[in-house]
Amino acid sequence: MIGGSGMLLLSSVAGYWVLERADRHKGGLRRIGQWLGVIIIAVSLVGVAGRVWCVASGFFGDGAKGGVLCPFAPRSSMPGSPSQ
Repeated sequence: MIGGSGMLLLSSVAGYWVLERADRHKGGLRRIGQWLGVIIIAVSLVGVAGRVWCVASGFFGDGAKGGVLCPFAPRSSMPGSPSQ
């Protein structure tokens, strides 16, 4: 989990960098850079929140056993894995 969350947090830093760079431009490029930076930051923070929620809630599984299919579930608890 740490590796994936770390990459998502680094992408939010990259989004902040895009925001800073966009501030130095004018017109349409500035507006596009600002929107792109905000989108990058928002998507990465939502991804981190999703990873934290999946781990904290403990809901892993295929949905048929009362669990929720979590896209960030460990490989061993994914449907059709060899351990089942």
